[in-house]
Amino acid sequence: MTFFRVLYTLFWMILIVLSPVIVLFSDKYRRWWRARRVRWPDPPRDSVVLWMHCASAGEFEQGRPILEYIARQLRPYPYIVVTFFSPSGWERYRQSYAVADWMGPLPVDLPWVMKQWLTTLRPKAVFFVRYDLWPNLLHLLRERRIPTFLLSAHVRPYQGLRWSWQKGLLRYFTHIFVQTGEDLNFLQREGFSAVTLAGDSRSLRVKQIREQWIPISGIQEWVGTRFCIVAGSVWIEDVRFLARAYANLRGLDIRWILVPHEVRPRMLEQIQQVWPVSITFYSQSEWPERTNTLVIDTIGLLAHLYAYAHVVWVGGGFGAGIHNILEPAVYGKPIFFGPKYDRFPEAHELIRLGVAESCKYPSAFSNAVRALVKDRRRLAIIESKAEKYFADLPDTRALVWEVVGPYLLKNEDTQEAS
Repeated sequence: MTFFRVLYTLFWMILIVLSPVIVLFSDKYRRWWRARRVRWPDPPRDSVVLWMHCASAGEFEQGRPILEYIARQLRPYPYIVVTFFSPSGWERYRQSYAVADWMGPLPVDLPWVMKQWLTTLRPKAVFFVRYDLWPNLLHLLRERRIPTFLLSAHVRPYQGLRWSWQKGLLRYFTHIFVQTGEDLNFLQREGFSAVTLAGDSRSLRVKQIREQWIPISGIQEWVGTRFCIVAGSVWIEDVRFLARAYANLRGLDIRWILVPHEVRPRMLEQIQQVWPVSITFYSQSEWPERTNTLVIDTIGLLAHLYAYAHVVWVGGGFGAGIHNILEPAVYGKPIFFGPKYDRFPEAHELIRLGVAESCKYPSAFSNAVRALVKDRRRLAIIESKAEKYFADLPDTRALVWEVVGPYLLKNEDTQEAS
């Protein structure tokens, strides 16, 4: 074990020892820790096992179209395992995602835990989506010669020790599928040869959602013919920003739909405190006609709500980074978000095409909305640009299968005995 992996493993051991104390002060950590108590999967001995790991729900949405495509190519149908780092991921999908035979949390990345996990699981191939890479696990996967693939990677050119650490983790992968030409060129300059430009697989998923779109009861009647702004996956920083923009847009007949990233009582209370006028919650039995702001206090509706918007605000741009902007883009909507979007290549491309815009100040957003309200013909121009963007994207599933297929179709078992 390398010196850095020793330190890393010691950190995990200390964290586990301190967990009984940490859970007293952190609800998020408490949920994460309790999630690790679930029973592990028990695949049939004669099954081919495919395992996909994701950080959270967003990464799962990126990986699922590829996983489903690969599974359909295999006979007999494989045993599917999906793991998450964040409990919010598997809590959201475990009851509704019928493709997976087992869905749950990733075990803690201690060598002896991961050895037992791999011995139990016996995966034929493992897929990581975008990031959330675990050193001890990756080391064991390579040691057992289990084909390991990184999907939808977007590699930032870090410097110094940080890049040395990331570069070392990327070396464990059998093949890396990247989102952009810049990713490809950078990794090739750094000495990586097993790299394929495959695009962002989220585009596949959002196109599936649009094709399967269903209306949401009451929304069209409430919106009517009015101009509608849907603010998706917003945090309280986004709500404060939009509240100031709301003040600048007074006098215009606009319907606002706010969808918080986390539907928790505290968040809903904060929205009520910050928003300049009274609001209506989606769960209420009646939506007063005079109220022009609807807050969605349930989950699972956002991807379908975007269809009702004239303008979309995507949250996260005042925090760690923006959330999924491809979901509204597939409907051809003009998209706005905060200033923190640098690590999202799709944001740069949609800004270049004139479909999206980053706003640092509320006045910039309100001025853009006012212009679109006055001239709705611009909405059709933006829609056509978005349609061309999706039409020009590569078929990510086919590109991945071209590489992965030979590993899965081999008759001999390439794994070492555990």
